Amino acid sequence: MQGKILSTQLIIGDDGKRYEYDKNDVINLDGKDLALLTGSQVEFLSFDNRVAKSIYIIAENLNVSSILSADSISSARAKALWGLGLIFFSFLLDIELLLYINFTIPYIWEIIAIVGFVLYSMAIYSVKKAAASKNLFKNYIIATIISFLDVSLFFMLAPSNASSASNLNTLFSLCPIIALIAAIYVYKIHAELARLSGSSRFLWSFWIFVVSVPLCFLFIISLGFAGFLFIPGFGGLIMSWMLLFVAWWRFGKLEKR
Repeated sequence: MQGKILSTQLIIGDDGKRYEYDKNDVINLDGKDLALLTGSQVEFLSFDNRVAKSIYIIAENLNVSSILSADSISSARAKALWGLGLIFFSFLLDIELLLYINFTIPYIWEIIAIVGFVLYSMAIYSVKKAAASKNLFKNYIIATIISFLDVSLFFMLAPSNASSASNLNTLFSLCPIIALIAAIYVYKIHAELARLSGSSRFLWSFWIFVVSVPLCFLFIISLGFAGFLFIPGFGGLIMSWMLLFVAWWRFGKLEKR
């Protein structure tokens, strides 16, 4: 008989009846998350018109809404990878490295960055739910708020023709302190992800990021005169992103505590 997956416990057959099933009876599941396969076509056997056995997936249907709403590691990985991809794409647009094309759509890179940030935030929340972590998402929110305040303050006080000495003193004294506080929480996030995934790439990504960001800020403050900082600064950010992307890509299951 053929049918369709309704949930992680129910299949609706072509006869209109609903059949309960156990994921261990799905022959070709191959480690996939059933929560993400809602709507997939299956073939199965049933001997009492209530339970499905020997289930074989014949046509997968990766449901976007299921990916976004699920709190499994597979769902978190998908959201994180999409989020990181969009954030990196917006980064390329912002620094005009993408074929030097002038886009006419207003605020295009900001919109892409926001969508990427939302997806990545959902990924962190999904890991928090799947791992029953008390502090992961809380640390993420705190780090986000502090980082946003620090970046806003930086661009308000960054050197310009109208910069005052007091503004520069505030810039070089207050911003690094706020950044250090944010870095502490970001470290906690990456350390938790490294522990849950068993991958040190999360921590390596953090340390490269911590070194690269000050170099980028010094390059910006110098108005481009410290050109020798461009490659290690922005190159380090790209390397940090690549490590983080690979870490999420290989995040397949939670490590036992």
